Amino acid sequence: MKQPKLMWLASALGWVIGMLIAHPALAAGPLAIKAGTLIPISGPPIENGVILIRDGKIVAVGTDVEIPVEAKVIDASGKVVMPGFIDPHNPAGMSQANERNTNVPFLSAVDSIDPILDYFEDCRRNGVTTTAVFPGNATMIGGRGAILKTAGRYVNDMLLRRDAGLKISLQPVGGSRMSHIARLRAEFDKAKRAMEEKDAPAPPAPAAAAAENAGGESGGGPSGGSGDPATPAAGSEGAASEPAATEAQSSEGLAVLQQALRGELPVVIYCDQAMDVAQAIRLIENYRLSAILVLGRECYEAAEMLKKLNKPVILDPTLVFWKTDPLTRQDQQIIVPKRMLDAGVSFVFQTESNLRQTLGSGFLWYQAAASVKYGMSREDALRALTLTPAHLLGIESFVGSIEPGKDADLVILSGDPLASGTWVEMTLVGGQEVYDRKTDGKLKRLLEEPPQ
Repeated sequence: MKQPKLMWLASALGWVIGMLIAHPALAAGPLAIKAGTLIPISGPPIENGVILIRDGKIVAVGTDVEIPVEAKVIDASGKVVMPGFIDPHNPAGMSQANERNTNVPFLSAVDSIDPILDYFEDCRRNGVTTTAVFPGNATMIGGRGAILKTAGRYVNDMLLRRDAGLKISLQPVGGSRMSHIARLRAEFDKAKRAMEEKDAPAPPAPAAAAAENAGGESGGGPSGGSGDPATPAAGSEGAASEPAATEAQSSEGLAVLQQALRGELPVVIYCDQAMDVAQAIRLIENYRLSAILVLGRECYEAAEMLKKLNKPVILDPTLVFWKTDPLTRQDQQIIVPKRMLDAGVSFVFQTESNLRQTLGSGFLWYQAAASVKYGMSREDALRALTLTPAHLLGIESFVGSIEPGKDADLVILSGDPLASGTWVEMTLVGGQEVYDRKTDGKLKRLLEEPPQ
C-alpha cells in the first residue's frame, strides 16, 4: 500500500508545482511599492505613498500602509508610480489587421492575436498595460475586438474581455460611400427583421395552414421552394452550392449584429472623414447602438457635431499637421486637440504602430503632453491615459486607477509622466514585473554609442 500512497503524494505535489508555475501570482507573496510620488488618478497625488499588493490585486494604498515582514519591497523613492496606460484601439496585436474582409461579424480578433509580437513588447516598454485589439479600418464589418493585458505567454492568460465590441468602418472599400453605407444598413436591417420575426406571434397550426392552402397550386406552400425567392429550398442549386460552414458563419454573424442592436455589444465605428461622423450618428440613433467613435485625422471639422454625443472619442494618432486651404491655397497648422477642446469634446488617445508613424503617434504620453501644451488640463491628460479609456471600454472596475480591489497594473517612471526626459523604469501587470529598464537589451543597444 505504500507505493500507491507515494505515487499519490508525488502526483499531488506535481499538481501544486504546476499550478504555481502556471500562476506565478499564487506562488509569490505580498508585494509593496514605496513611491516617491504616487498618482492614483482617482484622487490627488500622494507623496511617499505605499501600494500593497496580494495575488495580483491592490489591497491598500496610502502613507500609513503597514508592510508585512514577508513582503517583497520595490523601492521607488524619488520616482513616480501611476496606473498603467491603456491603448483603447489598435489592430497591431493581430497577425493581420483585417485582410480587407468587408463583412465578417462572425470573426474575432482573439483568433489572430500573437502574444510574441513586437507590439506587446513595445507596450510594456512604454508603460501600456492594457490594450483593446480591434480589426483595422479597411473593412465594413470587421469582426469583434478583444481587451487584453499586454503580458502573458498565451492569449487566454492575457484576455480581460473577449468580446469588447464590433468593429465597423465607414471608410469605403472598393466602392463609393453611398454603396458602402447602403450595404452596412442592409446588414443591420436584415438582423433587425430576424429579431422581429423571432418575436412575432406563432404561425397557424399545420392543420389550419393546410386547410387555408387547400385548392392552391401544388408546391406553392412553404415546402414548395417558391414561397420566398430570396431563400433557396433545400436541395436547390443555390443551397447546394453554399457550404455548411458558410451557413454557420452567417448565423453567427447575424447573432452578433443582433447583440449590437440589443445594446449587449458595443459598436466601435471608424470615421475616416468629417462627413462620416454624421453617418455614424445617424446609425447610432436609427439602430440605438452603444457606440465608440474612432476618428480619422480630418474629423476635427465635425467637432461641434461630436459634442452632442456627450461621450469621449478616440483621436487619430496624428494630433498636429499642416493642411493647404483649398480656397486661399495657404498652408495652415491644424491642432486637433485644441479644436476638440474648444468645442467641448472629451477624447482619449491611441497609438500607431507601423512604419508611417511620426515621432508622437507611437507614444501615448507624448500625445497627452501635446494636448496639455494646447490647453488640456494636466489632470484630464493623465486621466485620458488611464481612467477615461477604462470607462469608455467598460473595464474601470479592473484598471485605470490605483485603488483597493483593482488589478495591480502599474508603471514606475523616472520622473514627470508628461516630460520628454522621463523613462519607464518598470512595468507591472497583475503585480508581476513584466518590464525592467535595467535588463532591456534592445534599449541598451539603441542607446549605446557607436564605435569610434
